[in-house]
Amino acid sequence: AVVSTQSTGGRGETVTVRIPTYDSGSALYWEFATEHYDIGFGASFEWEEEGPQGEERRTRREAILPILRRSSHEKVITGSHAYPRPGTYLLMFDNSYSLLRSKTVFYRVFYTR
Repeated sequence: AVVSTQSTGGRGETVTVRIPTYDSGSALYWEFATEHYDIGFGASFEWEEEGPQGEERRTRREAILPILRRSSHEKVITGSHAYPRPGTYLLMFDNSYSLLRSKTVFYRVFYTR
């Protein structure tokens, strides 16, 4: 399965794209680029976990990549991560440091078996 799209990060905002794991997949791959300027990018993984006896399920989150500014206007940024368990990936495009410029991000996400 492949998802290709674009998103606009407004001035000073962070856009989070949620990508669920795919039953027949084993890893998630991503690639992205921006038009004229860099953008911050990071990734996390969320999953549901049983609470102690009698407690409700709870959502856990683990950082995979810290949010760092990437020179995505100069080259396509790529990455991948093997599924640790069923859950949801959070790909975060951070434009919070840019108070004057919105950014357009072109990204593609795909799974491997």
